[in-house]
Amino acid sequence: MSPSRFDKNGLDSFGVHWLQYLAFGVSLFMGLLIWLYFRDYSFQAFVQNIFKIINCSGFNCNGV
Repeated sequence: MSPSRFDKNGLDSFGVHWLQYLAFGVSLFMGLLIWLYFRDYSFQAFVQNIFKIINCSGFNCNGV
């Protein structure tokens, strides 16, 4: 395995922390999912079905 390009504080040579790279990647992925949700009806139906399953599986505590 190659050595890491981050120092002991988690910074690379540009001074960017590794969590900033992770946050950028997660933001990009969430933006893609939101775009896909509003662009594709089948994906929107898939997400709504997932929410229906979660709602009916006991995670909904009826306000408690």
